[in-house]
Amino acid sequence: MKLLLGLILGGAFGAVLQMSGASSYTKMTNALRLRDFTIIKLILMAIGVGMIGVNLLDALGLANIRIKDLYVLGILAAGLIFGVGLAVSGYCPGTALAAAAEGKPDAWATVLGGLLGAAVFAFLFPEIEEYLLSIGRYGKVTLHGALGVAGLWLAVPLGSLFIWLAFRLPLKEADR
Repeated sequence: MKLLLGLILGGAFGAVLQMSGASSYTKMTNALRLRDFTIIKLILMAIGVGMIGVNLLDALGLANIRIKDLYVLGILAAGLIFGVGLAVSGYCPGTALAAAAEGKPDAWATVLGGLLGAAVFAFLFPEIEEYLLSIGRYGKVTLHGALGVAGLWLAVPLGSLFIWLAFRLPLKEADR
């Protein structure tokens, strides 16, 4: 049942990506240039709804949020790789898969490059693990944990803020 639910939700997510134009290189680069806010609005809405939904499910005992340890150097390296890949290809992993499913060759190159990069990292990780994990290692850190409140108390106002921003942003630069 969980696999079927995952398939349905994954298909719905892919459909939303495709219908919003997130699988379009042009639309993605225009979002990065702050000329078209459609994808930014989609991301803000997804973060807001996801933040509230996951924390609500966790509060009801229907989900189990597992926090990974905070490794600052690892996060900085991953952010740099992700950002450069997004800027060069015009796709993030999800939008690259949606565009590849549409048969776009540049998206296939991005997907294959991502898989190759993941394989290289997997093989190199034992060699660099100690270095990556030794600098800026803080353990399981959360904002709500640091403030001493339940996650839902932060998720609702922050998620609502993201949803509000999604509705407030114009679709195109000229609309401002």
